[in-house]
Amino acid sequence: MLTIKVLTQDFEDWGKDVDDFYVCFQVDIGCEGILGSGDMFTFEVVSPKRLARIIQDSHIEIGRGYLIMNDFNIKHIESTVNQIISKCQNADYDVAMKELSKYFRWEMDT
Repeated sequence: MLTIKVLTQDFEDWGKDVDDFYVCFQVDIGCEGILGSGDMFTFEVVSPKRLARIIQDSHIEIGRGYLIMNDFNIKHIESTVNQIISKCQNADYDVAMKELSKYFRWEMDT
């Protein structure tokens, strides 16, 4: 069974308004009860206001690795990550990791 091993805030950029934020996360996801098992994924939590500014500058943004929310709430973020993990469970670990990479950016060793 896959689980969150560690969820950490890596970077944050808060605008002048409460509805203007961009927060980067790293999440280590691995098999429950097995030390050392896990793969690192990254994602950003971004407000619609900040996303509008990003798109204004880049003209297009690909959505993989973004969670978009109006009001920053770490409990909602943890819950959403857990829901995604549940959806991606698979008896084959590699298949599960590939499924997770549809939602998050997989930080694979090179």
